[in-house]
Amino acid sequence: MINSQRGRDEHTDGDRKASALRGGYSAPRQPSRDPTKTLGTPDTFSGYIARRKNAWRGTATVETVERRPSSAPWLTIVDVMGLVAALIVIALGTGTDQAEGRMFVTILAASSAYVWFLFGQFKSLETILRRQRPTAFFIPSVAALSTALILAIAGMTINVAALGLFVVVWTLLQYLGRTLLPSDHNRLKILLVGDPSFRDELESVEGLQIESRVDPPERIQGWDIVTTDPAETYEPEWLQWMGHADMYGVKVLSAPLVLETLTRRVPIEMLSGRWAFEVLHGRSGYLFWKRLFDLTAVIVLAPFILLLAAVVAAIVYFDTGRPILFWQERVGVGGRPFRMVKFRTMRPDAEQNGSAFATESDMRVTKTGRFLRHYRLDEIPQLWNVLLGEMSVIGPRPEQKQFATQFAHEIPLYGLRSNLRPGITGWAQVMQGYAADTIETETKLRYDFYYVKHCSFALDVRIVWETIRTILTGFGSR
Repeated sequence: MINSQRGRDEHTDGDRKASALRGGYSAPRQPSRDPTKTLGTPDTFSGYIARRKNAWRGTATVETVERRPSSAPWLTIVDVMGLVAALIVIALGTGTDQAEGRMFVTILAASSAYVWFLFGQFKSLETILRRQRPTAFFIPSVAALSTALILAIAGMTINVAALGLFVVVWTLLQYLGRTLLPSDHNRLKILLVGDPSFRDELESVEGLQIESRVDPPERIQGWDIVTTDPAETYEPEWLQWMGHADMYGVKVLSAPLVLETLTRRVPIEMLSGRWAFEVLHGRSGYLFWKRLFDLTAVIVLAPFILLLAAVVAAIVYFDTGRPILFWQERVGVGGRPFRMVKFRTMRPDAEQNGSAFATESDMRVTKTGRFLRHYRLDEIPQLWNVLLGEMSVIGPRPEQKQFATQFAHEIPLYGLRSNLRPGITGWAQVMQGYAADTIETETKLRYDFYYVKHCSFALDVRIVWETIRTILTGFGSR
């Protein structure tokens, strides 16, 4: 037996020597510390509850010498305090000494708790990374409607005033709580695997605590998110560490997802083609409905639009005379050129030396034109382009043909923005404003890519709301 074992050892040594001569053998790595190694911790009541909860969810229970990162549920506390305060206000106003009043408050409390629980289950990537629940402000309204439905089915009196007061009080307390909450409570701790090129872009986002490691750290505790580059190949030690981190509850996410969610624009690596596959999503089924919404909006608002256009046309005419309208060739969907129309805001000879970007204090812009640009009134005639199908109400702004050709040579994936109809307003307009050079255009293009990738009804509604705010403030006008 000993001789047999010795023979196997000598045979293995011979293989190692031969492999070393071929350059294919490397000394085995020292086993790294397993951050999830169990040390035989005693069974506690909290551990039993955790195991039963994970068994019900179908997830693994990891016993570790480390404690899970403590994250105080500040938003949950804000919502619960707001709910309790709103119920107290309603209880004092409805008179809980009466049986019907007590039943009303009880049903309202139960509906609110249930709706709040259901909304808590819908956690998007933005909710995780930004540590906020964008849908939280809908909870009071849905809870009130649910209560009204239950009361109607039960044949009880529906106190509309009390339900309205409940919605106002809870929503207001939610808003105040989130406004007064210190930003440190929402600070997100991110671990970057290696020293990636996108670190500078992440550091431009406020409220982040960023750290990068070349080698796997000894512990898992201390980070909320681990960010990786999908274009990189990682060593087995890193892969093992990230597997433990994911099992431990730390989110391991790719850089494109993290950067898009935090900056609301696609990373620069996508424009250079490194993560191009993250942008190529094909044609969206929403585009048919988007076109239908465009036509409906223009037709319904036509009387008001025509009246406003007549007033603006008169202002332009009495200020600088003819021509009232300004026509310019732009690049539309599929790269096809079309003639975009708008009210003239510059002198008639503004482009006698060729096309140029508008600057902050452009002398070519008339006084009336500056006012029209500030409130975006010069864009009204473009609704004609919408009717013709050349533009949409919402989409990437159409670029001049000269600049589009230039950017297509400088930015490899520039043509992807032509997958959608250009818009009168868009995500880039409400997030950045006007672009005056190639660098600003590149930043604007990253917002356009975000819209091309995530084009949806919900995003269009948000752009409409942001556009109203932009018009009132004049943000980004030149």
